[in-house]
Amino acid sequence: MTNLKKKLKQRWGKKFIDRRNWPVYNEQLVKRGEYFIALDFVEGWDDELAEMNAGKRGAPYQFPKTLIELQSLWHAKRIDYRMIEGMTRDLVKIGQLPDYNNYSTANRRINRLDFKLAPPQGDNIVVFSDGTGLQAVNGGEYLREKYGKRNRRWIQIVLLGDAKTYEPVSYEVRLIPGSEAESTEQQLAELLKKDVDIAAAGGDGAMDNKDLWNFCEEQNIEPIIKPDKNALEDTDCAERNRQVKERNKVGYKRWSRQHKYGLRWPATEGIFSAIKCIFGEQLLATSEQGMLKEASSKIWAYQKMKRYGEQ
Repeated sequence: MTNLKKKLKQRWGKKFIDRRNWPVYNEQLVKRGEYFIALDFVEGWDDELAEMNAGKRGAPYQFPKTLIELQSLWHAKRIDYRMIEGMTRDLVKIGQLPDYNNYSTANRRINRLDFKLAPPQGDNIVVFSDGTGLQAVNGGEYLREKYGKRNRRWIQIVLLGDAKTYEPVSYEVRLIPGSEAESTEQQLAELLKKDVDIAAAGGDGAMDNKDLWNFCEEQNIEPIIKPDKNALEDTDCAERNRQVKERNKVGYKRWSRQHKYGLRWPATEGIFSAIKCIFGEQLLATSEQGMLKEASSKIWAYQKMKRYGEQ
């Protein structure tokens, strides 16, 4: 082997082997597009309205929740409410919908959605946590005045992703950045309350927090958390001490392979990249509530769309 080949091998590492089934994956990506005009819910329009209005006080609902969810998906693609009214009106004209709502109703109903994620599928779920930000374009100056220059333009998202399905499992949206480890612990606790079977939970150095390590140990969750480079081996957190000793003994690369730490990338960074690519990383809302809802809708819409493509 020549010196040049040795240098190239050192520079780029092992050759990447693509094991993805591209014909299947390509069809899933194509099918995601169908979800933007999926009108199967129209058949149950009247039944859904009857169920929604059963026992309701005040004015009855005139439009089912499934229509509002579809319009929320459009809005997540940065289509404004007046254009959404126009799209819905045209679907009525061509006989695909029985009725349309105006932009004001769409706005009000969309902002009342809770955007809860569907529970993860299967048992022994392995999740990884990471944080990112979405840019508050129109509310930037408002945030600057209220919270100071440091937090003026970004909305923090702390997300837990499934290492097997590569879809979001849980998330928290914050106006003011906070501890990612603290948010991760709270989200894990909420998932456990819902009887989600979590086998392991991991994250990067931002998750290297004693409370999170202890929480995982108490809940019999295997922690796959990258310890700090200079972490001590004799702290009051037994599991962390064990991992630090192992990492120091075998080296970071081997530790990472043994604990499958590399799954963190598709389970978090891959999800963030997909959401920002499809729905954009800028928020158009100007109010605090609007920013939180808009950021939440992007994550919720991605999970809905991804699952639809895999049906």
